[in-house]
Amino acid sequence: MDSKLQHQIELAIAIKTSQLQRCDLKSITEQHVRDTLYGSVWKNRPPKTFSKAVDDIFKITVNEIVAYLSSQAIILGGQMDESELDALIGEYSW
Repeated sequence: MDSKLQHQIELAIAIKTSQLQRCDLKSITEQHVRDTLYGSVWKNRPPKTFSKAVDDIFKITVNEIVAYLSSQAIILGGQMDESELDALIGEYSW
């Protein structure tokens, strides 16, 4: 993909992220949207055209993003050893 097209896709991701932050979940970031697109939506079927990429970007929902990020957290958690998990849990306990 050429750099001009990539820049336009990044702009569409930024716009969609802003929309999700206003309407659904303020903590959503562009990286969350990007990770979900490349790791889930486009994982097995990358868009063949710019218009298809933009269509996918604007169709993505906060539920899809949260589901993808949750599954990634479970996978990463399964790869950690007990001491790493204890350290992570200790970070977030009150």
